[in-house]
Amino acid sequence: MDLKIKNRHALLTGASKGLGRACAERFAEAGARVTLVARDERALRATCDEIGTRYNVRADWIVADTAKPEDRAAVLAKCPDPDILVLSSGWPKGAMQATPWDPAAWQGALESMLLGQAQMLSTVGEGMARRGFGRMVVVTSRLIKEPEFELALPAAARMGLSAYIKALSNHLARHNVTVNSILPGIFDTETQKANTARLVAEQGLTEAEVVAKRAVFTPAGRFGTPEEFSALCAYLCSADAGFMTGQALTLDGGAHSGVL
Repeated sequence: MDLKIKNRHALLTGASKGLGRACAERFAEAGARVTLVARDERALRATCDEIGTRYNVRADWIVADTAKPEDRAAVLAKCPDPDILVLSSGWPKGAMQATPWDPAAWQGALESMLLGQAQMLSTVGEGMARRGFGRMVVVTSRLIKEPEFELALPAAARMGLSAYIKALSNHLARHNVTVNSILPGIFDTETQKANTARLVAEQGLTEAEVVAKRAVFTPAGRFGTPEEFSALCAYLCSADAGFMTGQALTLDGGAHSGVL
């Protein structure tokens, strides 16, 4: 599929590996220039070198933690006018339990998964509207449809972000700027591999047994692949996707039990 984004500029956060990297590769393959943001400089540099060489495009990188206001400002200063923005927030450091009540933990979740994302969407969206083209995708979680108490902080922050995305999408639609979110289930990324290794150690099971135990709740019977995720993200960011905006698209192999 021709995404019709050749020579466009895509800015992606959390993009040194996993889902973000897969999306960056899709854009680069389509001929777009990419700027990747992440906290791990070594992984970030290696990813950009590989993408730039493989697809013969310009691949820049910025080391930053977008949960921090000063880092967001630095990213926006270095890359103020992208045509495409894909936001994937990192997990805030520290405890993420809803109890006992911890104001610092709540503030960390809100800063990382709501306030920082909203700032970048708002700032970048203004420039997109002036230029008459823009595609923005936010990676959230299926937790906003089926929140678990143990993960109430990220679920609450991302639900608030989802409301803002919908409102912003209505405001920008007339300018050929779209804003959508993808709600992923379990994908076979480095993060999930690390989580699997932790569960192997804790539960005394084999890796295959842990994966099978977790995958049984997904009708597809497996984890998703980064390539499947990036295919959806690429379509949402294509020139032909201008009529799809304000949507929260669940991508979880059928695990969500509801109709909507």
